[in-house]
Amino acid sequence: MRVLVNRRCRSVLDEGALRRACLKALRSEGAAENSVLSLTALSEREMADYNRKYLNRDGPTDVLAFPLGEDDGETRLLGDVLVCPSFVRRHRRRYAVEEGRELELVAVHGVLHLLGYEDESEKGAGIMDRRAREILGLRGEEGR
Repeated sequence: MRVLVNRRCRSVLDEGALRRACLKALRSEGAAENSVLSLTALSEREMADYNRKYLNRDGPTDVLAFPLGEDDGETRLLGDVLVCPSFVRRHRRRYAVEEGRELELVAVHGVLHLLGYEDESEKGAGIMDRRAREILGLRGEEGR
């Protein structure tokens, strides 16, 4: 399993912690050993552009996921997770986790999307939030 972390913003982030969180999610969900995903940290402006272009929503958001699910026999490309560290930090209280773990929670949420979870309904959102917290061993009230 591999998680490729890309930074396209100036925000400070712990790439190792993000990679470990995503790998933990992949393992916990039984993803194939040859799974690969890309995690990219974006500025709020870039995230707003993606949000508008692909979801027709205004403004930045915390995370977007773009599943690929392509398998060439050697590698299973799961897709791309886009996170916005500055947005997450500005809204950190909404995640109800210890300070500094918000971005990990958001990244795992994105990984769960790549693995087929949905949050369009209230029930789906609750399931995803509980599962992400369980994977990371986080306590606290449901956020998102």
